[in-house]
Amino acid sequence: MLSSPISEPAPPSARPAKGDEIDLGAIMAAIKRRRGTILGLAVACTAIGIGASYAVKPTYWSEAVVSLNVRGAAVTDNPSVIADLKVDNSIIRGEIDIVTSRTAAGRVVDALGLKPEPVAEDNGLIAGGLRRMGQAVVSSGLFDRVAGLIGPNETMDKLRRGLAEPPAAPVVVAQDPREQMINTLLNNVSAANDGRSYSIRIGYNATTSEQAATIANAFANEYLKMQRDEKVRETVNANEWLKRQVQVLREDVLAAETRVQKLQETAGLTDATRGGSAASQQMASLNVQLVAARAAVTQAEAKLRSGQDMARTRGGIDSAAAVLESPMLQLLARDQTEIKRKMADLSSQYGDRHPTIIGLKSELASVDQRIKVEMDRTVQALTNDVAVARASEQSLQTRLRQLESNYADGAKIEIQVRQFQREADAARELYQSFLQRMKETGAQAELARPDARIISDAVESPFPAFPNRKLFAVIGLVMGLFLGLFIAFVAENIQRGFNDLDDLEGETGIPGFGSIPLVRRRGKRSPVDYLLEKPISAYSESLRTVQSLIHSVSQSRTARVILVTSAVASEGKSTFCVSLTRQLALGHQKVLLIDGDLRRSRLLEVLPGKPVADQAEAPADLIEVLEGKREFGDAIHVDEATGLHYLATSRHEQNPQRLLMGRSMQNVITQALRHYDLVVIDAPPVMAVSDALVLARYADASLLMVRWNKTSRKLVLDAVKRLRVSGVKVSGAVMTMVDQKKKAKSGYEDYSYRNPYYAD
Repeated sequence: MLSSPISEPAPPSARPAKGDEIDLGAIMAAIKRRRGTILGLAVACTAIGIGASYAVKPTYWSEAVVSLNVRGAAVTDNPSVIADLKVDNSIIRGEIDIVTSRTAAGRVVDALGLKPEPVAEDNGLIAGGLRRMGQAVVSSGLFDRVAGLIGPNETMDKLRRGLAEPPAAPVVVAQDPREQMINTLLNNVSAANDGRSYSIRIGYNATTSEQAATIANAFANEYLKMQRDEKVRETVNANEWLKRQVQVLREDVLAAETRVQKLQETAGLTDATRGGSAASQQMASLNVQLVAARAAVTQAEAKLRSGQDMARTRGGIDSAAAVLESPMLQLLARDQTEIKRKMADLSSQYGDRHPTIIGLKSELASVDQRIKVEMDRTVQALTNDVAVARASEQSLQTRLRQLESNYADGAKIEIQVRQFQREADAARELYQSFLQRMKETGAQAELARPDARIISDAVESPFPAFPNRKLFAVIGLVMGLFLGLFIAFVAENIQRGFNDLDDLEGETGIPGFGSIPLVRRRGKRSPVDYLLEKPISAYSESLRTVQSLIHSVSQSRTARVILVTSAVASEGKSTFCVSLTRQLALGHQKVLLIDGDLRRSRLLEVLPGKPVADQAEAPADLIEVLEGKREFGDAIHVDEATGLHYLATSRHEQNPQRLLMGRSMQNVITQALRHYDLVVIDAPPVMAVSDALVLARYADASLLMVRWNKTSRKLVLDAVKRLRVSGVKVSGAVMTMVDQKKKAKSGYEDYSYRNPYYAD
């Protein structure tokens, strides 16, 4: 070669790695480029959200408010069998559990006569929703209007019949209807307290507003009835026990009075209450004490019998606590009830082996054991009381017998009459006491009232609680925007080609010499003709930019042989070479264009018109010159329009490297440099064949053509790597076939698009 190779230009400063900094401008540009995708997905997802809101079966919510009583109304001064509710947080939590218990749900089912609704075979979320949407479209007349625009069509008729088809016949699930309905109620009912009041809000979620209000009110009413029924039940149980005790005491009174009467008749006494001697008065006093002692024995025995009966039968603990007057039993009864309520509530959520259930069972067993121990202790205490009372009675009887032994038979009879009379009086007094209490408990059963009241009934709501169509639309819009942004981000990061010259420089480290706009073919007009038709167009100006950069390189580094190549075919390389050299020729520069692609030459296809040789002989080509069959000057052709000299071939060589690597090619370059100021070699693609690497030995500088937004980044980087490994000096990169309109719409700045200085 006549000129020494220039050194490869220093790569531009490295660009910041992705992720090192946040470029808001780049982000906004990316959003602008992908705005169609983002807006399209936002609209689509919003439509899906609105459609889903119409497809989902609506549900309604209704709520009743119950307030726990903190001020009870006392009709009588007599104490109740069950004390009024003492409200605190734990009590409120327990009442909430009662409201949402299976017992309460069962009472609501029985009170309203609820039965499970039959389930259709296609009543799934998607199938049922689509069917309801189709029926809504047909019933609204929208389908008929669309069908009217299309005209009579058998397919549209079938589609209309399919959309208007009634749902499948309902099928009842094979299960206990009552239990199934209880499960349904428990899944849709809720009770809550805000912690700032004694009110409990009972709500229900149903498919109709009427059903929601009815069931919510039913839960509130059944809760009040459960409270009243509990009080009535315990009061009735206590009243029944009192009745049995009154019957026993009545018989004791009759027996005592009968005994007194018979003894008086036998002794002929008319007044058994007369006073007597000191001994008589002493005996009278002892008799009074003895009567009181026997009354105490009778009362203690009655309590003992009741306690033994309850301990043996394990009757109602609440009744036992009231009868035995044991505060400890009352506390234990309350704990037992609270644990049972918790177990009833948690049994619907956990199994029997759940640690919480096991703990509650253990706690219940402990409470039951304590109840047993307390009842046994109470019975033992009653037994001791009976023993003490009997001992006191026995002592009085012993003393009375000693006095009676000193009396005559009449005195003894008188004393006995008085004793029997006092026993009868004591029995009557005890009988009157139990009879009075029995009447009081009987009245309390009628006056039993719940410990809460309804302060707000559930009412029907005109609007469904679910779905909220505005919320569905907003959710769809937000999801669409996020999905669009995500897809835009992915698309920006996995885009195949280069969209900007700066991007190309940053990835390859090769300076960008310019971007060549895309010139669309119209009829027979090609980009090389457009250069002549529009000399001040953006296309022409971009070539001048590349020309000036090449000129600056040639002025500073003696670059007279320029190699033009690309990574793959169809990059616009030949068009660029012809356009550049024609423009240089129009500027009266001596330039030679050599077609270095001997395998698939396209130079003659790109150049317009018929080539004309300088000599009168038949046209020759480059292959003949390299083979030594023709002289260099015989193969030079001239472009009529611009005067461009070029060296091409119309044949295809199967093994071009035997010609390119020989002395003949070096002689061609040497002769070209003698007659021309600049030689441009149109080389084949780097990744396709290795011819470009061979031709690069004769070049002072190399240009890499990259097609805008088309050529794979990996292929470009592989081509640059192959060139550098082979020692090729890549001076610059040119981006070809840039669609300025699309690039501008994509958000990439391009000052040549609609520039007033250009006349495109």
